[in-house]
Amino acid sequence: MVNKGRVVSVSRTHELQWHETPDKDAIGLLSQAHPENPFYTHEYVAFRLAQGWTPHMLWLDAGYDATGATAVGCTAFGKSGRASRTLEIPSMPDVDADHVFWQELRTLCRKERITDLTVGSFASPGGTIPDLGPVVSRKDRWEYVLDLQQPDLFRKMRKGHAYSIKRGQKAGLVLKRRTDMEACRIHADLINASMERRQQRGENVSTGAQADNFASILDAGAGEIFQAVQDDNVLSSNLILLSDKGGYNHTQGTRPDGMNVGAAQFLIHAIAQSLAADGATLFNIGGTDDPESGLTKFKSGFGKSTRVISLQSAQFTMHRSFLGTVKSVLRSVHSR
Repeated sequence: MVNKGRVVSVSRTHELQWHETPDKDAIGLLSQAHPENPFYTHEYVAFRLAQGWTPHMLWLDAGYDATGATAVGCTAFGKSGRASRTLEIPSMPDVDADHVFWQELRTLCRKERITDLTVGSFASPGGTIPDLGPVVSRKDRWEYVLDLQQPDLFRKMRKGHAYSIKRGQKAGLVLKRRTDMEACRIHADLINASMERRQQRGENVSTGAQADNFASILDAGAGEIFQAVQDDNVLSSNLILLSDKGGYNHTQGTRPDGMNVGAAQFLIHAIAQSLAADGATLFNIGGTDDPESGLTKFKSGFGKSTRVISLQSAQFTMHRSFLGTVKSVLRSVHSR
């Protein structure tokens, strides 16, 4: 059992521990249990703290089963406004909709007067999200994961991907790993260029990537930028969140001339090999919420070692009575 942090007891049979600003030892429990998940690292927690979020660790001792003690945990991040308290779980635990974790989380949100709850599934191995309150949004999404322990990592790769990788190799592309500010600026420029191309194709995407946001990730030690470089020119760039045994493709961008030489496919291939050499066992290429998009076709084409994980994400309004009371007070104050 974790003993550090503020603990909230939410039932007679289970104890959901709510650790505000957990230290490295507490987060280490999650990292040891899920070494392939970069959202459960001390470095990722430090990044979110620097961004103005209050980090938490949720840890539920859920009794025992035939295999021994069972526990469920995840990171969570909070932010308070004048009339709201937001809690975000970026990477949900792998539990079914009827698991006691969700019941205890709902009770915890009530006790802590959380008004808005976001449950994400970045790097999650699975799980199902029940209705935890009035639903603001809910969507299905899919992530594509390369098993780096496979002896023939890219077995039965899509022919177009294999051709692109060979074309990149013939063009003299090399892999570089960087953590400097200039790499962040280049990365942001390439992402924005890629988003504009996708937008022109009619896809619903967001633009406006900022180098400072990427620099915060690198400064915290939560990730690195991997680049496909030709004669000192960066043709493709991916920011990878890192954990002890895993990597997560956070963002990526490619120049038009990089697309002509297969730089994006070359870079995913090179990143996988580099992570495997570091001892990682899993490389999550990232997700999509549109199974018909070009991004889906790109991520799904790297061979039989790629697993597709069906996931969900959802947002809920949790505490309407508290929110209404606060708004009423604010209106009363401003009307004087």
